[in-house]
Amino acid sequence: KMKEEEEDLAVLIYKTSKTAKAREAAAAAVPKKVARKRRECSADGCTNNSQQGGVCKRHGAKVKRCSSDSGCTNQALKGGVCFKHGAKVKICSSEGCANYAQKGGVCFRHGAKLKRCSSEGCT
Repeated sequence: KMKEEEEDLAVLIYKTSKTAKAREAAAAAVPKKVARKRRECSADGCTNNSQQGGVCKRHGAKVKRCSSDSGCTNQALKGGVCFKHGAKVKICSSEGCANYAQKGGVCFRHGAKLKRCSSEGCT
């Protein structure tokens, strides 16, 4: 009787290890999502995304300026030029609205939500 219990226990352990190995193999077959590494600003205490040279705009990253020949100093939007010199800007898709689209093709008034900073003391 003792021998039968030992054999049953051995069979149970074998089956358990076999199913565990099958689960591990199945989990290994499913590709994991690789999270993109977010680069933070190198300034002390700053958690903003770095833009250029390892720092955010607030701490010295250069902002691209309009490249038109008229000496414009506005920030470049698309194609290296500002809105005045031909950069196309999307308009809110809500009927009768002439505001600029912010997110999802709509303006703030028609549902675009702006993500607020999560740092303490930030306004």
